[in-house]
Amino acid sequence: MSSSHEADVEQAGEASSPLGKLRALRLSALLAPRNRLKLGAALLVAVAAIALASLLFPAPSGEPVPLDNAIWLDRAWAYGEQTGGRLAELTGQMAENQVGKAYAFISSLGADNRWSGGSQGNLSFMEVSETIGDFVADFKSQDERLSLYAWIEIWIHLDADGYRLDDRELHANVADFARLLVDQLGFDGVLLDVKPLFSDNDDLIRLIRRIRSAIGAEKAIAVALTADLTPIDAQLQAVPAIAPGTMWSPSFKQRLLLSADEVVLLMYQSYRQQPLDYVNWIAYHVETYINLLETPTNIVISIPNYSGASSAHNPAIETMATALDGLREGLRRLDEEQQALLTGVAIYSDKPLSPAEWNTFREFWLER
Repeated sequence: MSSSHEADVEQAGEASSPLGKLRALRLSALLAPRNRLKLGAALLVAVAAIALASLLFPAPSGEPVPLDNAIWLDRAWAYGEQTGGRLAELTGQMAENQVGKAYAFISSLGADNRWSGGSQGNLSFMEVSETIGDFVADFKSQDERLSLYAWIEIWIHLDADGYRLDDRELHANVADFARLLVDQLGFDGVLLDVKPLFSDNDDLIRLIRRIRSAIGAEKAIAVALTADLTPIDAQLQAVPAIAPGTMWSPSFKQRLLLSADEVVLLMYQSYRQQPLDYVNWIAYHVETYINLLETPTNIVISIPNYSGASSAHNPAIETMATALDGLREGLRRLDEEQQALLTGVAIYSDKPLSPAEWNTFREFWLER
């Protein structure tokens, strides 16, 4: 968020307590004492208008609200031909399961500072930008309630000295690309996936601010954030493969929450090998980030639904059901007002969800 927005957030934090009011209004970051009477009157008018509209134009029966959850889409969705009603089926499943947002993979920034494109990533983005524009239009035509974010990837160790996130020209490049995505191609926001990052990095904050100055306050910036791998005092099992203290500091977490509209916590590749340890690891993150929240920033917990095994990801441990158990455990550690500050869940999957997997999502999360 812009520096002026940061000042507004601080003012709102002083004027509204408890924090549940931030989430309930979503406008509290703009409140100033002299505006409260005007805003109160405006809210009364708005409520009356909504009530009248609900009588004149009732929502379709069974419409699930709110649509606070999200799903990740790989490059095959944006660059592949969606035949047989595949896109309509996806958006229908999203709406049915209260998933109102998709993070669609669009591009990766290469070592030559050019943006990739195509189904294999072997083309330049500008060669295929029309394809992306068509995908955005097709997606939005399915259900106007759903939003679409452009997921863009930046690897930070690709230049001659082994690190490039401090390059101001790179920042300008990313910001210009984000503006193209939202202004010309119609995305509702960008999801910034900068990696690998495991501890405090001021260059990330500078990059977010540069993007904000390019796209303005109306379009959203989401940031995919690696979790704490070895958090201190979390009463978790040690991870021998990872250096102790590999985590973000509380102050840096707060700065990220202030800078971005949405923080997407990646709750996988944890190196955890026991279900209970994985549950407690996720619960720790839910509790920690909610307790640090001082702004109306979205906090989305990204959960795994993919089978590829690695030293970091044991697919028998890091499952959707176990992750949701961890999420619910984290919420149990919070009071009711704090629980309301968690925005939702993002499903990270390497394939379309089966009916059984959607059922698991409903049973363990929507019907909790």
